[in-house]
Amino acid sequence: MFALQHIPIKAKLIAMMMITASIGIVIMATAIVVNEAQTKRETIVTELTTLAEVIGSRSTGSLTFNDPRTATENLSALQINKNVIYAEILDENNQVFAEYYPGFSYFPPPHDEELKLLNLFREWFPQLYRETIEVSIPIILDEQIIGTTRIISSLDAFYRNLIHYLGWIGIISVLCFLLSLIVSTSLHRLISKPIVQLNQAAKKVSVDNNYAIRLTAERDDELGLLINNFNTMLEQIEARDHQLEQHSHELEIQVQKRSSELLRVNQVRIQWLENMAKFLKHELKNATVGMNTSLDLIERRAAEAPIEKYLQRARKSIGFMRVLLDSVSHASSLEAAVHKEALTSLNLSRLIKDEIADYRVFYPQYQLVDECQDNIDILGNEDRIKQLLDKLVGNAFEHCKQDTPIQIGLSRNTENVMLTVSNEGVKLPEDKTRIFDLFVSLRDAVHWKSDSLGLGLYIVKLIAVSHKGTVTAEDRQDTDGARFTVTFPVLESSSTNEALETDAMNSGY
Repeated sequence: MFALQHIPIKAKLIAMMMITASIGIVIMATAIVVNEAQTKRETIVTELTTLAEVIGSRSTGSLTFNDPRTATENLSALQINKNVIYAEILDENNQVFAEYYPGFSYFPPPHDEELKLLNLFREWFPQLYRETIEVSIPIILDEQIIGTTRIISSLDAFYRNLIHYLGWIGIISVLCFLLSLIVSTSLHRLISKPIVQLNQAAKKVSVDNNYAIRLTAERDDELGLLINNFNTMLEQIEARDHQLEQHSHELEIQVQKRSSELLRVNQVRIQWLENMAKFLKHELKNATVGMNTSLDLIERRAAEAPIEKYLQRARKSIGFMRVLLDSVSHASSLEAAVHKEALTSLNLSRLIKDEIADYRVFYPQYQLVDECQDNIDILGNEDRIKQLLDKLVGNAFEHCKQDTPIQIGLSRNTENVMLTVSNEGVKLPEDKTRIFDLFVSLRDAVHWKSDSLGLGLYIVKLIAVSHKGTVTAEDRQDTDGARFTVTFPVLESSSTNEALETDAMNSGY
């Protein structure tokens, strides 16, 4: 049965029908042969019994008057049965009273082929094969046994006829087998044809993705139901494909609408930035004009060294303010601008220490703690790093408690440079990622009110990303407050610096 699992269904059906027919033919032939053999044997026994009874009844006088010659004549009547090879009549003392021997053979000797078949039968069925059969019938007179008739018959003719019968049975069985093969070869199409059609249709669907294929159910049995279910399945798949296509089209329309809406919102944002930039530029320009005029008057009327030092710092602040004003004036294109600026080798430790010194001069009311390591270089833009630090320190000023230190740290490991700005004061909101979005200010400023537009941390994120770095915010564990950490890639060697600088300039960074 295992071998049938790997052959086509056509061969399976033919094989199953032939196996079933063969089993039926073998069982039927066996039953016929056994019945025929049993019937023939019973017939032989019946014939011999009848002959023994007839001879016994005719030999009662011979036994009574002790006439063996008449008894022998009675036995000679067995010549009509060619199978009898010996017969005798016994008296009441079981002594031979009369005998019969056939004087010649009534059967010719078997041919070689018949003899071979008989010998094979003897070898294969030793329990069934017997050379002779014997019948003994008592001779009764006045309810007394006065003798016995005993007849012995040969079974060679019986087995010879049985072999001939088996031959005919074999021929008929082969013919039945061939007829079954012809019929099964024709009838298997009733089952295999619809299944083959289903297989071909399924293969075509899987290869061509053509779900419009339909099969015709020509019957109402299980195969017809299977074909109808297959057609229904294809209809459902085709309908779902159509629905998916419609949903895809609707989704494309929604995406286009959403994109248009986002483009419009972005244009509004850019317009707002442009208007804000123009307004700030105009107002701050007026303020710087007045400041420059006042500083010029102070410079002409005072020559003391301390005043000159403050004048220089004031002019430096005004110069940096002009840089900020220029950045604000181009706020609509800030996101694209930071990614196009060239990056060079920069001593970050020295830059931050100089900025901390300036913060202490301009903001003496705040305590600044320098925790920066020396000799840390990165690949960066000096003006943008200053802008980033200003935004972080300004954010710390804005949200710190009075008379608490603001810690500015710089360190490095094997992969990154970490710039941290920590303060004690207002905690960060739960959603710490949104504070870096544009126009988002989620904390209440208490001490510092100059940066209320939500641009500061957004600019920090842009500058950090343009330097291939990241910025994160977290609550302090030791006290209430926040810590902002900006990471930059480590600048390993001078040759690496040159390669990174060249790569940054070529790629537009």
